Amino acid sequence: MKEVVEEALLSALKDLHSADSLPEGTRIEVPREENHGDLATNVAFILAKRLRKNPAEVAQDIAQHLEGEKLFEEVTPVKGFINFRLSKDFYRKELKEVLERGEDYFRENLGKGQKVQFEFVSANPTGPLHLGHGRGAVVGDVLGRVMSFMGAQVTREYYINDAGRQVYLLGLSILFRYNELLKRDDLNADIREEFEKEGYKGEYVKDLAKLLASVIGDVLTKGDIKKAGELLSSSISAETGYLKLFEPERDSTIDLCALFGLDMMLREIRQDLSDLGVFFDTWFSERDMRDRGEVEKVIEELTKKGLTYESEGALWLRTSDLGDDKDRVLRKSDGELTYFASDIAYHLDKFRRGFERVIDLWGSDHFGYIKRVKSALQMLGIEEDWLEVYIVQTVRLFKEGKEIKMSKRSGKFVTLRELMNEVGADAVRFIFLTRRSDTPLDFNIDLVKEKSSDNPVFYVQYAHARIAGVFREFKKRFGEDPLKAIEKADLDKLALVQEIRLIRKVISLRDELISAYTGRDPHLIVYYLISLASEFHNYYNHNRIIGAEEPIMLARLALLNGIRISLSLGLKLIGVSAPERM
Repeated sequence: MKEVVEEALLSALKDLHSADSLPEGTRIEVPREENHGDLATNVAFILAKRLRKNPAEVAQDIAQHLEGEKLFEEVTPVKGFINFRLSKDFYRKELKEVLERGEDYFRENLGKGQKVQFEFVSANPTGPLHLGHGRGAVVGDVLGRVMSFMGAQVTREYYINDAGRQVYLLGLSILFRYNELLKRDDLNADIREEFEKEGYKGEYVKDLAKLLASVIGDVLTKGDIKKAGELLSSSISAETGYLKLFEPERDSTIDLCALFGLDMMLREIRQDLSDLGVFFDTWFSERDMRDRGEVEKVIEELTKKGLTYESEGALWLRTSDLGDDKDRVLRKSDGELTYFASDIAYHLDKFRRGFERVIDLWGSDHFGYIKRVKSALQMLGIEEDWLEVYIVQTVRLFKEGKEIKMSKRSGKFVTLRELMNEVGADAVRFIFLTRRSDTPLDFNIDLVKEKSSDNPVFYVQYAHARIAGVFREFKKRFGEDPLKAIEKADLDKLALVQEIRLIRKVISLRDELISAYTGRDPHLIVYYLISLASEFHNYYNHNRIIGAEEPIMLARLALLNGIRISLSLGLKLIGVSAPERM
């Protein structure tokens, strides 16, 4: 809708003011109150400054110029704003196009084949995915779907943080629980303090220790690390391949437990994401990147540019020169590389792979990290806007009116798997998109189990199922395919205010998808679906479809098919099923 008003407005400005484009800052938006029209613009306020006129006078001139346009039923200037009400003929014509073109009606080639990389989730494989990871997975997946639909070449990538101290702590935690399981407290003496201070305490670590013991028995308690490695390699499917990296002459018992843990946890993460409907084109290993020497090469490059210095035994990067609040460490005083150093090398690798735009979704605890990464990339000659970073906020879970408290380190948390088992992947995906991703989200388990209008997932899916039910009833009564029957529908019979409003809602999905693409706001699709479902249910409850006079019945079936197309596309883009029966 917005583009047709934009075209008419530009034509008027060309005639009145010899303008070649709409002035910067022009907005064409849906008014808050429906009685103000279908769309409204602020263009008169912007032109008024340039023309040194009163905004109301400028708005009046533009409105008068557009009055004769068949596109509009009304063009009304109000206190400097211009309100537009589009004609019923316009809406009927657009509905006809939706019925003919289907999903393609809503497609705009905004991406123009641009190579875009999405990196999201990227949870450390040291434990199961929690709800925050799941929310990031859904937001990233849906953004990728929208951008693909709008013409971008999208690559989805999972960055595996499989190096550094966190992996060591996973191995130590598994070993501690393994020794504990086999009642070898003496073997835990040297690692007890470290485990109690920094180790992973979740029940999943005990489960990993039990699996380890079931495969190797007590071999590790006897110090036979080579045999333990052989038993694990022959028994555990090398789906992720970490155990293949084990070398008994080089690696410790903790290293072996860590590699075993990485294999098991990454396998679980992959399965959870698959069941959530999230798939990645690439799984990128930090360990592999470090082993190739890519991180050291980046540090050398930055050092040659004179951008690093040593202090207190550590190597620092001068990120404060580009707006960071302080300089950052690349290599610690003990020689260990920081995650920051790896992140610089990783993003440089993305750039060298030819991605024209990179979009990262990070957790809420990484907000302060954005500026330092962008500063480092600028030092390497990469434009600041090449990387877009969006923060995905936390999820609070409620059941029976009470919040379920969560802490990954202490082991008291609800996993994504547990939530999917409780309410289903459709509900998880839908609810995760009911708020902007940079806003904390409350997830009410009891609500999404209800089969009522209070449950937005049920409400939207039921709208699609209801329409499918109407089509089945038509075929049952008249023995004709409803989609063939509506080809001869006279859409002029759609004259009710509610019917025109529904057509407007159907076609406005295109505007919502454009906004979701340009603003990286996938939640707009869910807002749209809830609103469309609400208007449909209200219309369905107050108007007869099957059994109305034939011309009206066919016109209303055509309207329902338009609604079905929009519902189906919206649900597909958010990765939620569109049921035929409920």
